[in-house]
Amino acid sequence: MKKGILEIKTLTSGPKHHLFGFHDLCAWNHNNDRLLAIEVDSILTPPDPKLAYTLGYVDVNNRFIPFGFTHAFNYPQGARQQWIADTNQVIVNDIQNNRIISKIYDTDTCRLNDTLDYPTHIVTDEGWAFGLDYARLFRLGAYGYAGTEDKTIGIDAPKESGIIKHNIYTKEHQLLLSVHEIAHFKMDSKAGKHHYITHLVLSPDQQRIAFLHRYKLSDGGETTRLCTIGIDGNDLRCLAVGFLSHFDWKDNTHLMIWGRTGSTVEKFRESVFYRLIPKKPLQIGKELIKKALKQSAGSGVSPFHWLCISDEDIPVTAFIGEGFIPEDGHPMFCPTNRDWFVCDNYPDHNGIRTLFLFNTSLNQRIDLGRFKMIDTKPDLASSQILLSSTDPELLKLVGLEALAFNRSGLHCDLHPRWSPDGTKVAFDSIHKGTRQIYSCKVQNLIL
Repeated sequence: MKKGILEIKTLTSGPKHHLFGFHDLCAWNHNNDRLLAIEVDSILTPPDPKLAYTLGYVDVNNRFIPFGFTHAFNYPQGARQQWIADTNQVIVNDIQNNRIISKIYDTDTCRLNDTLDYPTHIVTDEGWAFGLDYARLFRLGAYGYAGTEDKTIGIDAPKESGIIKHNIYTKEHQLLLSVHEIAHFKMDSKAGKHHYITHLVLSPDQQRIAFLHRYKLSDGGETTRLCTIGIDGNDLRCLAVGFLSHFDWKDNTHLMIWGRTGSTVEKFRESVFYRLIPKKPLQIGKELIKKALKQSAGSGVSPFHWLCISDEDIPVTAFIGEGFIPEDGHPMFCPTNRDWFVCDNYPDHNGIRTLFLFNTSLNQRIDLGRFKMIDTKPDLASSQILLSSTDPELLKLVGLEALAFNRSGLHCDLHPRWSPDGTKVAFDSIHKGTRQIYSCKVQNLIL
């Protein structure tokens, strides 16, 4: 393992907080002179949909230049604000008339250019946008937005919820894939409840979408399927089933994802016998299994790995980074050299997160820095009303304090992401007491 010697540059500063969001989007524009950010006054509660949060970009002089606002964002993924192709226009989610919609801003003029009828999670260079049912996601504890009514309550696999495809120029639209369709694709739909689709990621050539299909189980747990589909709606595939977490496309035909698949646990959960066991014994059994898995991880023997899975009808699975990356994190492959990816990990027992690079061909890891979380607690009194539309069963299972922390700005993963030219990475961090955006140049390390 190699340690990087480099300067960590602070791009934003307090007293206000700044964030970008997830590790699957590029924050910089095509010229690398503007980096998107959201500015907030407080990070002690989940976002309040009644408030307008400032959208802006950071220029080359580290000035925050506001150009608009949004009522629809979450701290892990922001408002899915992203540049449209090689322009200085930005598409971002917002709430209007109790619906999640998209808006397009011109950052040259700092004006609103257009309002679209549907939300956007990803957008191709040609203007095809793909959005999700964020009201359903929020209610089920996933990365959604508060402030709109989930019209699918009581329906485990709704036909009207799923991936919406719309064109930002022609305004054409269609439901590309429904939750009902994916819940009946190569599985017994009765195996779980509360099905939903999340985490859309475009392949590098922008021809396919990878996504996660998740559903709740009787023992309080959740199962995940890694799936892909063409942007035209064809060639739907399920590549893996199990405990699956963060992922990215390694290239146009392979994905890397953290998780465990095909274990005895997964096979048992898919069996008819599993569905006949009363709920209470299932929950007890789940806790015993979790304890056993934790002990095996502590002993150096873990069922979890970084998996490289081919995107084909009969997928082939291999391991990545065995012995070098023993834990989950948030990876993003370099857009100019896909042998390299940047990643982080979750806090260790001292609350420290590590930022690192990894070369998949050489098995070379370069640690870039270590960043500590802070001990501040969320404002529970203010959070309770903001979490009121969360599914009551989920809220009871997770607990108000844990859910309030996870949905507040205090839960700050680094979520590193590359610049378009592959020379630097940006990340969010809270180690100095306020939530800000940082960057570091890495081109000399990956030559």
